[in-house]
Amino acid sequence: MFEQAVEFSEAFRRGASRMQGSLVPALKVCPPCRTVHMIAAPALGTCAACGAEMRVLDPTDV
Repeated sequence: MFEQAVEFSEAFRRGASRMQGSLVPALKVCPPCRTVHMIAAPALGTCAACGAEMRVLDPTDV
């Protein structure tokens, strides 16, 4: 996971001068306990805290 974060950071740094908008990270949330994580894999998985299914965080959830 750390290596992916480093790759993302490096790609962001290289492309920062060409960006016209802002980058918004995709987040996943556990509805019962409101745990939020950045999406770093194709599958959302389950919450480590309570075991519930994670779902994509909608901007209206914030």
